[in-house]
Parts: sequence; structure tokens; C-alpha cells
Amino acid sequence: MNSPTSQEMKLRTRVKVVEAMIGDAWKEYQRLTRATRQAEQFAGYRDDPVGFGIEVLHEYYTDDVKKVMNSVRDNMVTVARSATEVGKSHGAARIAVWFYKVFPDAKVYLTAAPPIENLRKILWGEIMSIVDKHAALFMDDRLKKDTIQRNPESFITYLTIPTTGTPEQREAKFSGKHAPHILFIVDEGDAVPDDIYKGIEGCLSGGIMPRLLIMFNPRVQQGLIYDKEINRQANVVKLSALSHPNVITGNPIIPGAVMQNSVVRRINEWTRPLMEGEIETPSVFEVPGFLVGKTAEAFDGSFYPPLPAGKRVVQDDGKAFYYMVLGDYPPQGENQLINKDWIEAARNRYDLYVARNGLIPPAEVKPISGLDVSELGSDWNVFCLRYGGFVPPLIAWQGMDIDWTTHETLRLSKLNHVDINMIDGMGVGSSVAPAMARRGREDDIRAVSVKVSEKPLPFIKTELGEFRSIRDQLWWACREWLKTDNTAMLPPDRMLLEELMAASYEIKLDGRIKISDKDKLRDILKRSPDRADALCLTFYPVRRAKVITVNYRH
Repeated sequence: MNSPTSQEMKLRTRVKVVEAMIGDAWKEYQRLTRATRQAEQFAGYRDDPVGFGIEVLHEYYTDDVKKVMNSVRDNMVTVARSATEVGKSHGAARIAVWFYKVFPDAKVYLTAAPPIENLRKILWGEIMSIVDKHAALFMDDRLKKDTIQRNPESFITYLTIPTTGTPEQREAKFSGKHAPHILFIVDEGDAVPDDIYKGIEGCLSGGIMPRLLIMFNPRVQQGLIYDKEINRQANVVKLSALSHPNVITGNPIIPGAVMQNSVVRRINEWTRPLMEGEIETPSVFEVPGFLVGKTAEAFDGSFYPPLPAGKRVVQDDGKAFYYMVLGDYPPQGENQLINKDWIEAARNRYDLYVARNGLIPPAEVKPISGLDVSELGSDWNVFCLRYGGFVPPLIAWQGMDIDWTTHETLRLSKLNHVDINMIDGMGVGSSVAPAMARRGREDDIRAVSVKVSEKPLPFIKTELGEFRSIRDQLWWACREWLKTDNTAMLPPDRMLLEELMAASYEIKLDGRIKISDKDKLRDILKRSPDRADALCLTFYPVRRAKVITVNYRH
């Protein structure tokens, strides 16, 4: 019998390779088929994430976590304001698995504020704990270091947030991701750059069921997430330690979560009893009945006395009590200049006005404008109109070109029939109003160069004392407008609202009122408060004196 030729040997080898490839393809086809059938098997849970967790994962959830689960089912954007150790990351991982397992075309992206360990160890770690506990549930998935994959178009994965690069590069990393069912989960969301949310929101514009869950501990009333809350762009769920079963019962019903001892200790450390006759403020809360009479061990091994019933005041050095125990923002400080309630009321009036009239301003009122002139390359020139109480969207442009700023301000003034322009007269802005005066002689436009660092005007006072500068007076006038004028209306401008709420005031030893200076606000906001300064300029009281008459030629 003749031995096979080399050509025959090569042919046989190729046949074996093809057979192996066919076998692998068949196995992959069977895997994909089983994975798809599994999603069909769980289709009955598409409207029941809590039921999926209880019946498939065999887990117990707090009422607050159930609210978050159902909110993700029902709302495009959910904001979960959370106390510490109440299970927000635990619940988010279960939401991710539910979404992935009940929709065969689902894509789930997880991220968290840097450092990357927050994401890998906490949120992704919770996902992997589910995989370890329910291996059969993931038997037909491809498991990788950073991905659980049904097929190339359906998976759970995580994306890290770049700590370097331009805003455009950060946005691009989270852009262009689309699927019929897509879910983004963002942990420690208050520390995530705005560029990331811009990229994510671009992915939520299509599909059958786009969803975004943002979780965080609410430390400060500013930022994009807070903006979503006050503008009603998200469903908000609060997770409080006082509603956690471990705290209510005193037993470790959910291991690893917040315990009663920690909450009672924090109440003793960070609050004090409300005194008889003492005025109640937003810093007052009432001890829940299930904690009355409870004691706790202090860090030095001693025990606090039994907690009495009644109301208590959160002390100035205990602001963490709000976001660590209550899952809520700390209320405004005693010296915060502008109350968030005033701003929310002004925002509500604006929305009602626009719903009825669109962006058409009141016809019977000529506007006053305020122009804050850019001082640095990264600052903005901001033009703000105020028609009595109505403030339409602000107009902003970058650049330190005084000629262009003058030209643009003149154009906007004529276009909007401005009664008078209040121009920032400090620094490079000092030449804008005079430059306006030199432009043409056809259209009568009035402007005032406002030197905000000068001594205060003698006829603007308050019962708390006098002011240190005109700038302090203008910010205070804006505060009083928002506080007392029931026609005040503010547009949905996140940066403007942040800037207004970032300002504080103090009464100096000489009895004069000092508002946060621009450098301090830069430190807080990481930018210049250009928008708020432009609005405040509209409250400069001079109407006829020191007016520069300008004739503008096109």
C-alpha cells in the first residue's frame, strides 16, 4: 500500500482544520443561541427588576434600593442621592445584571469618578460577586477582565474616566455608544466631569430604552447633577440611613451595611438638643422613635447616654451628618448669600412664563443689560438682559478683543432695544463703554462704566450694615431681588445658578458687609463667576447720571 503523498497530507491537515473551525463555529452558535434563549426566559422580568433580584438572584433589598430599581425601569435619568453604607453600589450592580439579562440586545456601561480603584473594586467588584455566586446564570457568557459579553453587540463593561486630555477627548470616549436597550451607571457622580455627561447624554437620544443612573453622596448644592434636580431633568431617589433595616431594627439584616451604632454615634457627635424657645431652622431634625433610648459606643470605648426623644440641631461642624446619615444636601450656611429656595422659585416662575409666552419678553418693559468683560483667556464675556423680573438666556462669547466686544454689545443693545447698558468698567473692561461712545452717531444707546471696586453708593444700605464696595452692593441687591420679588425669573443656566449659590457674605470688624470676592469664587467654582457678575450689574441704580450717550452706525 502506497504512503500518502505530501499533497495528500496537506489536504488532510486542511480538512482537520476546517472541521475544527466548523466545530468551534457550531459551539459558538449553540452558545449564542442559549444566551439568547436565556434572555427570552427572563423576559417576564423586564418590568420587574425587584422581582428579578428576589426570585433569580435570591436577594433581599431595602425599600430605598427598590425605589432606585423601579426608577431606572420607569425613567430615562435617575439620580440616587445616598447616605453612606446603605447599598447604592450593591443595588446598582443588581440593576446592571437585570438590564443585561432581560434584554438580549442590552449594552451596559459602568463608570465612576477617579481613581480607577473606585470603579474596579467597588462597582465592578459587586458585578463579579454576582458572577461568582451565580455561575450558572453566566455559563454562556464570555467573561473577560473588564467585560461580561453575550455577543459583540450585547455586554456589561466598564469605562475609565481619563484624568488627562482635553474636554473633547473625554467626551469622545463616552460618545457614539448606541443600542436599542442601553444603560449607563455612574458612581460618585458628583465628581465626574461635565464632559463625560455630555458624551453620555448624546447616547441617550435614540433606542427603545435608554437609561442613566447617577449615584453620589450629596455634599454640596452645585454642579451638573444638582442642576438636573432643580430643573426636573431626572427622577430623584433619596437613600437614607434612617430608613435602613439595620438601623431600624438594630440587627445586621444586611451584612456590611450601615449599623445602628454608627448612626446613634453620629447623632451624638454632630447634633445637639434643640433648646426650649429656640427658633427652628433647616438644621433641625427629629429623632425617629426607633432610636429613642438607644445608646452607642464612642471611638474611645465609652458609651453615650440613651438618646432622648425630641428635636435636635445639626451643629456647624457636623455638616457631614446630612450626606452621611440623611442622604441629603447640607442646608445653606448661615452666611450663604442666596438661598436655593429663592432660586428654585425663580426657576419655576421662568418655566411657567415660557410655557405661556415662549421666550418673548414682557412688552411693556425695556430691558437693562449687564456686560461682564473677560479678564483672562479662559473667561467669558457675558451679556445679560433683565426685563424687570424676567431674565432670558444669557449670551456669552470668549476672547479679549475689546473692539469685537464693543461691536457685539452695541449690536445686542440695539437688537433688544436696551434702555441702558451697565458695563464692567474694571481692568480691560474699562475701555468698552468709552469705545461705545466713539462708535457712530445714528442710534442713541446709553452705557454706564461701572467701577465695582469703588466705594459704595451712599443710598444703598441694609439693616445688617453698610457695604465695603459697589460690587458688594450689587450682589446684595440681586439677593434681595430673588428673596422678595415674586416676579423674579431665572433661565435654566446651570453655571449662573451655581455662581449665585456659591457666594457667601461676612460682616467685617468695621461692621461692613463683604461678599465673596472673585478670586474666592474662582477657587470654589474652578472658573470665573462671569454670568452672576453680569446679572448683578443690571442692579446698578444709576439711570441718568454718568450716562455715556452712544450713537451706533451699522
